[in-house]
Amino acid sequence: MEEQVEVILRGGQFKMLLEKQLLGIREKYGLKRIEVEVLYFLSRCGQSNTSTDIHRHLKMNKGHISQAVDSLCKQGYLVAAADMEDRRYVHYSITGKADVLIQDMTETWKKINQKVFEGITEEELSSFKETAIKIGKNMERILGE
Repeated sequence: MEEQVEVILRGGQFKMLLEKQLLGIREKYGLKRIEVEVLYFLSRCGQSNTSTDIHRHLKMNKGHISQAVDSLCKQGYLVAAADMEDRRYVHYSITGKADVLIQDMTETWKKINQKVFEGITEEELSSFKETAIKIGKNMERILGE
């Protein structure tokens, strides 16, 4: 496999880029990286807003996710509500206090995407997205075996 493809699939390079780009937001709001990522996910997830959903999407340690949502609730960025049909699940929603933070994160993500996909045509981006979806499904299948 081509070395650059393997580097991208491992994700380390993107993690370093993300860490560098989100540092300003983390410092401005006094948040940990996982807290920023959880908030950004919850701002876009619709009804998929439980710890399990966060874990499934972010692929982070469940204990760290639990600590992050607890901290975000204590800081007033999230509220937790038990699922009315199944009390084992807790749904998290973003409070108004997080609005400006979410706006900052959305702008930062937009800038990251513009930089990362610079010089890539819409056709190339579309092909990349289709390929990434197939690779992701293959990885999920392999992990499930």
